Amino acid sequence: MENSKSGTSSWQDAKRTRAGSVNGYLDRDSARCGDRVTAYLSALAPVAGASLSAYRMGYYGGAGGRLVWQVKDITVEPQAKAVVSGADLLTVAPWRPTVTFRVTKRWRPGYYLLVVRAPGQTASSIPLVVRADGDRAPLGFQASVLTYQAYNTFGGHSAYADSPRRAVASTEVSFDRPYEDGGYYSPYQYELPLVREIEKLGIDADYFTDVDADADPAQLRRHKGMVIGGHSEYWTKRMYDGAVAAREAGVNIAFFGANAVYTAARLTGSPLGPGRRVVIRRSLTGDLLAARDPSLATVNWSAPPLNRPEAALIGEGYGYLGASGSLRVLHPASWLFAGTGVTAGEVLRNTVGGEYDQVDVNQPTTPPDVDVLAAIPIRFLSGQAGMATTTYYVAPSQAGVFDAGTTYWPCVISGDCLHLAPTPPASRAVVERVTDNVLTAFAAGPAGLEHASTPNWPPSAEGLVGSARAVGDVAVRAY
Repeated sequence: MENSKSGTSSWQDAKRTRAGSVNGYLDRDSARCGDRVTAYLSALAPVAGASLSAYRMGYYGGAGGRLVWQVKDITVEPQAKAVVSGADLLTVAPWRPTVTFRVTKRWRPGYYLLVVRAPGQTASSIPLVVRADGDRAPLGFQASVLTYQAYNTFGGHSAYADSPRRAVASTEVSFDRPYEDGGYYSPYQYELPLVREIEKLGIDADYFTDVDADADPAQLRRHKGMVIGGHSEYWTKRMYDGAVAAREAGVNIAFFGANAVYTAARLTGSPLGPGRRVVIRRSLTGDLLAARDPSLATVNWSAPPLNRPEAALIGEGYGYLGASGSLRVLHPASWLFAGTGVTAGEVLRNTVGGEYDQVDVNQPTTPPDVDVLAAIPIRFLSGQAGMATTTYYVAPSQAGVFDAGTTYWPCVISGDCLHLAPTPPASRAVVERVTDNVLTAFAAGPAGLEHASTPNWPPSAEGLVGSARAVGDVAVRAY
């Protein structure tokens, strides 16, 4: 019923790789009906006649969104510069509130973009999830805001030290600032294409963030399937434990990306509320909380003292980044390829980019029944061969777990990936159909009851690269 309403594509004027010249943040990343939300907005120069518009994202006949609420004639002033404090390099925007609004019944639960516009300024968007707490929709969609924030460069610091502009990484990052650069584009690249696909299929879904999953891990078990977007790198202990418990209870989990459940994080509060800061230390050094409770260390999940490799949940582990190329079909008879007509060895051109996962047959935590559906051959600059893989397995509870193996899987569906050559329509159609097959099956109940997983190991990396070299299509990892 919601998607039968008139949609609009006007939300796309805020779609870009970085925030615009008028931007802002909210005092919460998710809300429910009746909640009050405050927006903190800023412009490069004083501007009158600004507006804040809320679009519910979905299918809407292909338009992708519906305008639900709008406030006009806002005056936006330049706000204070970001403040960087302490050894953690905590970066916040200590701004004054601009406008407060109430989430009413008009705001159907879903994934929203709040677009900020002002005359003479480039627009920006702010994500907001509207929850339906207690809902038992077939699918639960988990927005990965912890990962957005880890990559957010607003104020000059993110959780990374990988460029001259970010010479030192923060070990604590805050939601009390706008998204910029790597954090800004995450919804567009990694999540909105999946939201459109779910609602195009007419599958009822409950939307929440990973902060919400940390606050109430038991909510995952209310759904038949859990959907995670293209990049969900940072997980708290409560999130990881909650996902494992859900899988053991028969809840399917679809990872439509790569590099998920890779680094542990902790949440703490800010003056604006609980769960507004993310601790990512990457080391035990100086971590007094981890010294008292090693299970709360914020290191990679596969590293001591955690020793919980992501493959135990996902089915495969993180490979690396920097490879772009084409998947090869290895198991065309799989139910996941139903309706695609693919054949063994068929090349799906330009379907892998960003970061990738790879199955490790020698990893003790790799499930024994992993079905490797497709793989991409990779040649390192050193000459060594490698691969990225797409996998499916069934847990003892009969829950199915799918992993796309590339962070670019969602944006391949929408056809607008950054730093990837255009995907041919035929290859995009296969990725879209596999996605639809997963969503439909995972919304129906434990997928293993209808779709068993037969162990299907890939050929050797050297053999895969050799066969691909014969047709001149080998991905070369740049670093």
